[in-house]
Amino acid sequence: MKVVIVSRHPGTINLLKSKFPDAEIISHMTEDSIPENALVIGNLPIEMVAKVLERGNRFVSVVLNIPPEMRGKELSEEELKKFAKFIEIKKIEIEEFKI
Repeated sequence: MKVVIVSRHPGTINLLKSKFPDAEIISHMTEDSIPENALVIGNLPIEMVAKVLERGNRFVSVVLNIPPEMRGKELSEEELKKFAKFIEIKKIEIEEFKI
């Protein structure tokens, strides 16, 4: 299965490339760049996650539970190993909420 890493953060890319050495790296996903039948790993807006899943892909979100004083800085691969969780989103249903 093709693996696509969506990130612009060097620590995240290095960590994921160590597990998926043949993965394609893209820094920004658009509707035109969504693959089909791939494993997509990264952080995406929820509506983009829905589109990724609609195309037959698997999606894994990189979730960071970091202390407030570490927010806003680039994390090393070691810091990511400590604070990152990888959560697979298997299905999603969204609808625009009008206010």
